[in-house]
Amino acid sequence: MNGRAVFKAVGPIGDTDVDALPVKHVEPAVGFYTRCLGFTVVSKDATTARLRRDDVTIGLAVNGHDPEQASCWFSVSDVDALWREYDEHGVGPGVIDEQTYDGSPYRVFFAREPYGVCFCFTQPLDREGIA
Repeated sequence: MNGRAVFKAVGPIGDTDVDALPVKHVEPAVGFYTRCLGFTVVSKDATTARLRRDDVTIGLAVNGHDPEQASCWFSVSDVDALWREYDEHGVGPGVIDEQTYDGSPYRVFFAREPYGVCFCFTQPLDREGIA
């Protein structure tokens, strides 16, 4: 696929709350999520923010939880395009790999934001391994 990756879904890994991803300070985190990850601000106050990219909405919160213990996954339309975008924005995406989850194949890569939250970006493949 060519072009821009579209975000289709988000979900937690473990007990992470995707509506309250932990951050130490809202303002610098919002800056990173908008400038580097491509989200837009839906709402923001001193301790929380709601962000959107395509069909996905997430929340950031100063909630006392450790960002390095939080992680979530995003389903996207084009893992390769997103990897290139994030590489250009200095996100430092990991290697794209093929993995199986619940019997279904996916192309995936991982990235960590500077405050500690880990992301898994996935693109489902058909049974023949075609995106």
